[in-house]
Amino acid sequence: MKMKNYLIFTTLFLLAAKPVMAHDKGAPGPCKQIAEACKTAGFVKGDWKKGDGLWRDCVDPIVQGQTTVAGATKPLPTVDPVIVSACKEKNPKFGEGKVGSK
Repeated sequence: MKMKNYLIFTTLFLLAAKPVMAHDKGAPGPCKQIAEACKTAGFVKGDWKKGDGLWRDCVDPIVQGQTTVAGATKPLPTVDPVIVSACKEKNPKFGEGKVGSK
């Protein structure tokens, strides 16, 4: 009898936990997608003085709608405008920082 109760409890626990685990594996949010596109394009956190900084030379300009950045050493990656809009809607202050190394 104890084994049957244990199996029932374990099964119910796993069924209840499954939606939470599935949610954690979901696609990243729109703002994170922008940052990931910049990382994939070779931009590096903290390298803004070199012209390939993650935030100043890539993320912030994309969110602010710029297509080029003065002093940047790499072209901006293409990010779907729908993702940028979704990011702004979800986090209005995201990407408001300074742009470029100048």
